[in-house]
Amino acid sequence: MSSAHGGGTTAFPVAARLAAALLPVLAAAAPASAQSFLGFRALGVPIHALDARSTALGNLGIGLARVEISGTDPAASARLLWPTFGVTMQPSWGSFDVDDQSGTSRTTRLPLLGIGYPVRSAGGVVTATLSGHLEQRWVAKRHSTVILNEVEVEVEDNYRNDGGTSVLRLGWAQRIGSSLSLGVSAGSYLGQLERVFDRELDSLAVGGEVYSFREQYAWNYSGYLVSAGFNLDPHPLIHLAGAAEWSGTLRELPRDDAPGEGHYSVPLRISAGATGRLSPRLALSVSGAYQDWAASDGFLAGVTSDRRWSYGAGVEWHVIDGQSRSLPVRFGYRRLTPPFRFESEDPVESIWSLGVGLNLVETEDNRLGWMDLAFERGSRWSAPLDERFWRATVTVGISRF
Repeated sequence: MSSAHGGGTTAFPVAARLAAALLPVLAAAAPASAQSFLGFRALGVPIHALDARSTALGNLGIGLARVEISGTDPAASARLLWPTFGVTMQPSWGSFDVDDQSGTSRTTRLPLLGIGYPVRSAGGVVTATLSGHLEQRWVAKRHSTVILNEVEVEVEDNYRNDGGTSVLRLGWAQRIGSSLSLGVSAGSYLGQLERVFDRELDSLAVGGEVYSFREQYAWNYSGYLVSAGFNLDPHPLIHLAGAAEWSGTLRELPRDDAPGEGHYSVPLRISAGATGRLSPRLALSVSGAYQDWAASDGFLAGVTSDRRWSYGAGVEWHVIDGQSRSLPVRFGYRRLTPPFRFESEDPVESIWSLGVGLNLVETEDNRLGWMDLAFERGSRWSAPLDERFWRATVTVGISRF
């Protein structure tokens, strides 16, 4: 089993074997499971830094007409009136098919944790967020035979890949007049990756002398990124937003005696969104993002997608709209472009969503206490891989603490 490391320009003995071996493992109808196999030869599948409200509205994390703490809209928190904290949790259940192989998965993650603190003397808000970025989690098993000392021996190969990257951001959002807000943030990539290959042999066939073989290595991730954006309210019924995010090299650094080092360029991401109020209780939001991973360096040929655009839209209807509390219902759809292929076909991710919010106390556009729920039914495909998933997202927030 040999190949090149799934995501770097240097050949690594262990990472190479694992990345190359996974395809025949799946094709051989061996037991397997994963959060997603999409991008297994590169840096994994994206984890979107979205709260439950954005998720339910099919939003890409920009352009929603309410004050919030966002990892992708740096100006969104400029009009916070009080210290605010929010945490998002996300369990998911999935299944996949690839050739004749199928499997399931179940996982829970925290895609977004954020805090904002107004600095009244400066008319701005300090923000800090910790969000997901890319995730690589899969396991696979294969039964086969090898020849040892002219004896045919049954073996069980176990493959495990566990890790990914997150982003820690610090930002500043500033009000400019009554309708314009600007925001900037700087962040750092965090995370690690562990890859393990275990081979267990039939001890009776080899005289009880050899039982198993293991290769295990780990890498840490590091790098930086900066972003800037604006929010604009040109009319009481219209909210606009835009942002750009630049990233330095994402470095994959070996730990202990792990071989090799990876360097990956992450492309510029440009996003924009808008919300229009159709009636006092009904609003429509749209958003889009552009990111060209095909121009990135550090990846094996044919791994990155040629697709560049993602978009989403949603509707929010306030079933109850009181003076100090409300109950909005939300519907949305997103069509996303994951950055990495499974084999040679560009991937696509399609998600339908719905959700509900419980705003316990609110004033103007600021919520003092709230809970948002979102439920998604989605699919990813990059032939021959076809993945489906159900996902729930819960966000709890509090202000004025």
